[in-house]
Amino acid sequence: MSSTSPPPNILSAFTPLTGGYSQAIAPGIRIVTLGGAGATWWEGGVPVTVPLPNLPSDGTQWTANGKALHVGLGTIDLASRTWNPEPSLAHWNMPGPQGDTPVKAVAWFEGADHVALLLESRSGGTRATEIVVTSATDGRARGRRVIEGASALVATADRLMVAGQKVVLLDLDANVVAEPAGMPLSVLRVRKGAGTFAALGAAGSVALVRPADGAVLGTWDVRAVDAVPMPGGVVAVAFDGKVNVGCLEGDTVRTVAQVESGVAAPVIQIVGDKVVVAGAGANPVRMATLVDPCRRTR
Repeated sequence: MSSTSPPPNILSAFTPLTGGYSQAIAPGIRIVTLGGAGATWWEGGVPVTVPLPNLPSDGTQWTANGKALHVGLGTIDLASRTWNPEPSLAHWNMPGPQGDTPVKAVAWFEGADHVALLLESRSGGTRATEIVVTSATDGRARGRRVIEGASALVATADRLMVAGQKVVLLDLDANVVAEPAGMPLSVLRVRKGAGTFAALGAAGSVALVRPADGAVLGTWDVRAVDAVPMPGGVVAVAFDGKVNVGCLEGDTVRTVAQVESGVAAPVIQIVGDKVVVAGAGANPVRMATLVDPCRRTR
């Protein structure tokens, strides 16, 4: 496989949307932004907002018909504009003696038959973290594993990547598949896209990881605060809102485009043919068109 020169005008100028949240953006074909208090999408350019309970907003997954979005321990129905809890999952998030709830992160697997939960408990000032893979139908644990310092997770159809004191790749039974080598230091965020995982280190470097076996496909020293994989590469955003597009060449990622988004402290996602960022400000969401940035010939 060899690469060709990327096309011109890879990324258009960013344009704003009215309203929205800036904590997370759902992957898929429709723009849905999420925060601790709600979710917003757009119908005919008009924002539609649904209130949410205080819950983790990453790790979302669309239903097969694209009419509902699994978020946290429940599901947003776009037609009725409501979020409904999944009764089978409620027992995992019962408040403790101090009123704290244990679920700190959620990742729905593709197909939505299973969901991964990051559970946190504290005792005498000590924080303990455990990953549970549970059936979405009956809420029973399929597998569970203690992972020290776990803070973020992301899932594909049958793989789960967890960021903790080290990055660990698990299967549906929470068995360790791999501990990827050559990762950025202090991985804070993990994302998925185009059949690949991205791991973002505290210093802003990115590693692309193959879900099947944990092999690191390439790395990028880009000083990002968020990054998401795309076919043949990755899109990353810096704290000042600058968006970088990179294509995988050998075992490194080469920057092929750079555009200012106009928002600070952003998160980033690819939604259809759009790059979407959300950050600070009254109207925090911006979008741009992404054009085939990493064409490859065989």
